[in-house]
Amino acid sequence: MFSMSARPALVLAYFTYFGVLGIFVPYFGLFLDGRGLNSADIGLLLAIVTASRIVGPSVWALVAERSGKPLTVMRAGALLAAIGWLSSFADHGFWPLLAGFALFSFFWTAILPQLEVATFAFVNDDTRAYGRIRTAGSVGYIVLVMLGGWLFERYGSEFLPLSALLFLLLLLASLFLLPKVTVSAELSSATVPFSKLIKNSVLLRFMLAALLLQMSFAPFYGFFTLYSRDLGYSGTQTGLFIGLAVAAEIVAFYFAGSLMRNRSYRLLLTVCYGLTVLRWFLLAGMADNVWWLCFSMLLHAGSFAIAHSCAMQFIQQFFPKKLRSRGQAMYAGVIFGGGGAIGAYCSGVLWQNGNGAVLTFSIAALLALAATVLALSLPGTRPVNGTTN
Repeated sequence: MFSMSARPALVLAYFTYFGVLGIFVPYFGLFLDGRGLNSADIGLLLAIVTASRIVGPSVWALVAERSGKPLTVMRAGALLAAIGWLSSFADHGFWPLLAGFALFSFFWTAILPQLEVATFAFVNDDTRAYGRIRTAGSVGYIVLVMLGGWLFERYGSEFLPLSALLFLLLLLASLFLLPKVTVSAELSSATVPFSKLIKNSVLLRFMLAALLLQMSFAPFYGFFTLYSRDLGYSGTQTGLFIGLAVAAEIVAFYFAGSLMRNRSYRLLLTVCYGLTVLRWFLLAGMADNVWWLCFSMLLHAGSFAIAHSCAMQFIQQFFPKKLRSRGQAMYAGVIFGGGGAIGAYCSGVLWQNGNGAVLTFSIAALLALAATVLALSLPGTRPVNGTTN
């Protein structure tokens, strides 16, 4: 079977993976609205679909760990996710959509944690190299966000099923180009049990802060395109706003390794989470001003890109090599699954078809503020295998 060298293959995999999300995440709310769902239904569907990401990463990490075939797990996940996605082509109401998207989301979780572990293994835990490979994902996201805005204006919200399916198939093809990346060959036995590590107070504070931050992102991920439409912005303008955020993210990912070098997680996460507080307050009160809205989008560089890079490096350093796949899976399940599900459901209840938009983003800012306080409580030294040094 044809394969590429590791670095370009990983770049292609990240590009296509986040390209799918560039269609799915910003425009999914518009798609569901076009299918006749109200904001409460949208929030509930997003919550249940996102909840499938709580157990999914750990299940797939265990399969990858016991089988020793992470590439097979990623490929199977992409194939089954594409099959689940086919349900989006039929319009039979809430429950068929829920079932199809829940299957899609569950199988989708097989991909990224294994891809992150494989990438860190290939670059030998070099954060700078990881950030530059991960930048390809942001490029894929921004390209598809911009394309999605144009497609929405031209074809309406029903552009989403076919567009996302095409990129799902491209993702599947890209995963078959990946060479074998050895993750476990040089691993020694873990010196600290996983069950003990997850009770560590530093990890618990870090996870709770990340959970609160992810909850605060829910109204942005679920309802920003609807919010932008209600404020009178066009589909193309909305795509440009999101594209601006991802452009800032790309620059931040590229320089993340240099920025993080010899700086504490406490400092970086506190600053990033604090910028997120400002970001949501700006969206709550000043989104009708295009310049303030654009400024809030630029804050995505800190509130997502640098914060995410810190989180990935924290997990890599906190867990011994043998447990990193499980650590990444736990992080993805609890934060993106649990935090995303709780945030999506609460956002759907508060949104009230746009009437509660200001309140929803204000509460998001308060959640980010609580995350900032928790980040301040983290130790200034870097964790290594469950300890600080």
